[in-house]
Amino acid sequence: MIDYLSALDFEYLILLRIGASILFAFLLGLEREVTGKFAGLRTHILVSAGACVFTLLSIYGFKMHIVEGLSGVNDPARIAAQIITGIGFIGAGSVMRHGNNIYGITTAATLWMCAAIGMACGTGMYAIAATATIFSLIVLILIRRFERNFLSSKTNEEKMLEIRFSAPIVYIEEMAELVDKNFDKIQKIERKIINDDRVSKIVIKMRILSNCQISAVNDVFKDKNFIEKIEIQEIYE
Repeated sequence: MIDYLSALDFEYLILLRIGASILFAFLLGLEREVTGKFAGLRTHILVSAGACVFTLLSIYGFKMHIVEGLSGVNDPARIAAQIITGIGFIGAGSVMRHGNNIYGITTAATLWMCAAIGMACGTGMYAIAATATIFSLIVLILIRRFERNFLSSKTNEEKMLEIRFSAPIVYIEEMAELVDKNFDKIQKIERKIINDDRVSKIVIKMRILSNCQISAVNDVFKDKNFIEKIEIQEIYE
């Protein structure tokens, strides 16, 4: 009975730690998902839970043992060190370059932090994991607002962007309103109607001057369900 209770308590401990890693990763992944980043909820949850499982294995899975008179060595730090190195490959996959701009570094850093939070949960350090999650959310949400409100207009140089987007012809008024409301430095604009799969569509192609990052321009369109396709790129002249 004692052994049974001990095993039950151990299983509860394991589930608690993995569950905590999933919860904290959900909060960070949700922020990335809402802002439309490449790595969202599933990626962050899997990274954190995976780091937690590897940490649990390093602590409990390789206990000191004796085989044929030779004593094995339990070194939990070995697997933990490999987690830090291995997560770099996943982070690198979220970094993209477009012209002179590089995107995804913040998401890569968030994944790196997510792995650290998972490791903290794996060792049972819930206070550290919770604190790291809270401060990460503060950085992702509040610091981004500070950058957009106080730094963007001062540090970003004006550049030429080409935007091409399309929608069913029935949304022509919404398309026109979207352009008029959000873009005031239009250098060139073209509108044409095409028939695609027996459906008439309005396609707008325009060049604008902007000091915003491409991701910020994309935010103008991300909540517009009627837009079927959008392409944004920087023009070098």
